[in-house]
Amino acid sequence: MPDRLAERFSGRTLAVATRHGKERAIAPPFLEGLPLAQVVVVPDLDTDRFGTFSGEVERRLSPPEAALAKARFGAEASGADLVIASEGSFGPYPPAPFMPCDEEFLVLLDLRDGRHFLHRHVTLDVVFGGERCERLDQVLAFAERMRFPEHGLILREQERWSEGQEQHKGLTDPGELRVLAEELLVRHGSLWACTDQRAMLNPTRMAAIAATAEGFVKEMSTCCPACGEVHFAVVEQLTGLPCSWCGTPTEMVRALVRGCAVCGHRSQVPRADGQVAADPGQCPSCNP
Repeated sequence: MPDRLAERFSGRTLAVATRHGKERAIAPPFLEGLPLAQVVVVPDLDTDRFGTFSGEVERRLSPPEAALAKARFGAEASGADLVIASEGSFGPYPPAPFMPCDEEFLVLLDLRDGRHFLHRHVTLDVVFGGERCERLDQVLAFAERMRFPEHGLILREQERWSEGQEQHKGLTDPGELRVLAEELLVRHGSLWACTDQRAMLNPTRMAAIAATAEGFVKEMSTCCPACGEVHFAVVEQLTGLPCSWCGTPTEMVRALVRGCAVCGHRSQVPRADGQVAADPGQCPSCNP
């Protein structure tokens, strides 16, 4: 094990700043991949103060900023000097806006030297959506598509929550869903059904957080070849992967650049999957 990795993590306690069970996804990779003594949860921590998916608290910070704010809040509340926090964001996938994606961020804060480390992970494997429903059968059909009851749902009056609006979160019981839906339909004529994106109610998102943690541990464990510092992380993607037919550069990633935040050393490394040529379908010459 590199000396700097042991110096930073050996025998220490990592505190997870969460109220939504994210420690279940974060703890195993960190305990397996780093020489920590234990992983604990910061108790009674109201991370909803930084924003909620369901709209009661506006999300004013970017996801990386919110994750860092949660980590600092967890450190203040617990006295821990090594804290990790998560924040996620759902929306259209930029290369294909018709597809939804989950963008997850983890921030690790080390108060021994004041540094914080960030890792980002994007996945198209999501259970996420919302729909206006005017009949019970529409609600039940939406629930089935959203893999209910494994994934929790929210029912409310309107698409966007506002003060005083009736809203029911964390629904996982089919009987309760049916009763509440019928009551909302009688009172309001229609309702908005959507997925509950809190991690403990969305197993697909919890899996994405676990994948984020696994990738983060690998990046933390990669040390700078120049100075030995941890987190010699990917800082840039270089496009131009050549077409396998004609050799024309494509928009696909051909290599990665890793950089050290301490000494500034940078080096180019191959793609993690070893791919050295692009499919002709991605080529601007073969498939204009």
